[in-house]
Amino acid sequence: MSVLEKVRTTLGTYGDNDIRAVLKEDHKRIRELAKDLAEADSAPRRKALVRELKPLLTAHARSEEATVYTPMMQLRKSEDSREAGNEGMVEHNLVDIVLERLATTPDASADLWKAHAKVLHELLEHHIKEEESDVFEELGEHFDDTQREAMAVQFVQGRDKLLKQKTGARKSTSKREAVETA
Repeated sequence: MSVLEKVRTTLGTYGDNDIRAVLKEDHKRIRELAKDLAEADSAPRRKALVRELKPLLTAHARSEEATVYTPMMQLRKSEDSREAGNEGMVEHNLVDIVLERLATTPDASADLWKAHAKVLHELLEHHIKEEESDVFEELGEHFDDTQREAMAVQFVQGRDKLLKQKTGARKSTSKREAVETA
């Protein structure tokens, strides 16, 4: 990894069209929703937050798996990348399980429901923190600017396609819609 790339990774500053910047932007919204969900004090508010979080988180995870984790797991020369990709997939699976339980448990005022919401928030915080350090570092080390920009385009297109299927309307959390056409 170049010195410049190490500095970018350490500071968390990337070009707008870099996959890391796009993921970081999504992570911000996901973190906000998960925190609100864990802290919500009424059952109707909790249910509304799950309805908002579930499609975004699911679309984000599936698109990230296809555009980031799969290429990382295919890097024969980097055990660290393969490990980070595999761990990310497992963490996504765990989040899916907890999120599904929240979505299908009718009593959002129950203590068990609240425990699931808290665990989901904690899982996401751990996952995002690890991803924004370890995975982002691996992306900077093994993929060049052009590859990371292509990943960003593919990620946004995949995420938005999944969101459209789930919600029936095109939604995007990215400020840089231009990434889609880059």
